[in-house]
Amino acid sequence: MAKPFVELETQIPDLVKAKSKIVVRSSRMNRQLEQYVLGLITNILAEVNQTHFVEMLYTIAKELTINGIKANQKRVFFEDEGLDITDENDYLQGIKDYSKKFSEKMADEYGKRCLARGVYVQIKFHYCLDGLLVEVTNNTPVIKTEEARMREKMKKSMNYNDIAEFYMDNMDNTEGAGLGIALIMILLKNEGVDPNLFRIITHPDRTVARVEIPFNDNYVSFRSAELAEI
Repeated sequence: MAKPFVELETQIPDLVKAKSKIVVRSSRMNRQLEQYVLGLITNILAEVNQTHFVEMLYTIAKELTINGIKANQKRVFFEDEGLDITDENDYLQGIKDYSKKFSEKMADEYGKRCLARGVYVQIKFHYCLDGLLVEVTNNTPVIKTEEARMREKMKKSMNYNDIAEFYMDNMDNTEGAGLGIALIMILLKNEGVDPNLFRIITHPDRTVARVEIPFNDNYVSFRSAELAEI
């Protein structure tokens, strides 16, 4: 049986000292999960003497987790409505219905439905004195239309240093996930972190969002390693 978050929170300091990789799974976002993730990030960054990154990293982790949970719940919503998310007509109808019907109360209910169907978001922290990786995986794939939209937002965000400016220039065609992607890239840029260290990787059965934070010049990013293999 899973332990309650209150009990888990008391174990965070010992967990961080004993591990260099920590994984958390959930099917819904709530205050308890937010507090647990914040506790993990605060303790991890204290352990590696990088506490000035706490606010930024918590914002990024929370944004990616919310995006992943919403994507999963949207998938389940389409299934329950008998709509094929990969069909263009069904997709347009489903998005319209989802926007009209979905609420905070439904989000909690759909979190339970995701849990029952084994649909989840996994948050992984991998860290050392040289840098940190946070990777958020939701075990549902992204459709081509939404992937193209996300990558367009990533491309556009490279030209901005202020989220309010981005929003004003894109307010007519920026949904929540798109604004979140822009926020992450702008936060990284403003902290002097290369925004190219934020990646979204799609697989047939899952979607992975990865952010890396180098603490010094010794850090070798996953991105650098992947490029070296090509």
